[in-house]
Amino acid sequence: IPLKQFLMRTGRFEKLYDAICAVRNQKITVNDKVITNPNYFFNPRRSLAKFGDERLMPVKKAYFILNKPAGYICQKSIKERSIYDLIKGLKIEDKLRASLFAVGRLDKETEGLLIITNDGKLSSSITKPDSKIEKEYYAVLSEAIKHEGIKKIKDGIEIFISGIKYKTKPAKIKIIGEKNIAISVSEGKKRQIRKMFEAIGNSVVYLRRESIENLKLDGIKAGEFKEISKEEIYKKLNLS
Repeated sequence: IPLKQFLMRTGRFEKLYDAICAVRNQKITVNDKVITNPNYFFNPRRSLAKFGDERLMPVKKAYFILNKPAGYICQKSIKERSIYDLIKGLKIEDKLRASLFAVGRLDKETEGLLIITNDGKLSSSITKPDSKIEKEYYAVLSEAIKHEGIKKIKDGIEIFISGIKYKTKPAKIKIIGEKNIAISVSEGKKRQIRKMFEAIGNSVVYLRRESIENLKLDGIKAGEFKEISKEEIYKKLNLS
């Protein structure tokens, strides 16, 4: 794996920037050789990495479900409230806490299910472009639902991602009320759900992710975590 990725798995560095600086400043050795390339590729099982005189070892894998509240971003920040402020409250060892990250992101105002882990393989399986992992959201719209608009979203609709036109994959929609729907998608473009409804002249005023495949919130309150085993999370996500 790349050295910088390994360093973040050790929990020794809170930010990727800190890990990269340690490498650039010649503080990291692999088999007693100073490495200055953060992308240096090596096998941690066959090589000994050190930070100064400290041997670096990856921390144990950990898995949590977070019910993300509105008003929190998914990136580390000193200016805005972040899910990492919530992670600080987990009663676990410091190195393990520092190794955790969110799998994918929810925008600031979106609530709901977020996987927190230090398992890079799990993250890659969920977020890779060809992943077919289904995510279900509950949405409240500003305007009454129009069936012709819903059909467009079900079939795939053109939106703009970073200024580039993109047609979404077909979505599943269940109408719950005049302005309430459940929508399932198998992709996760930035602000995708919101943009899909904007494309039909509506807008989302409330959004909550309810599930990822068979992994659900199961009554976890906003801002709270639930620890889950590797076996259970892989099974519920239909991953081998």
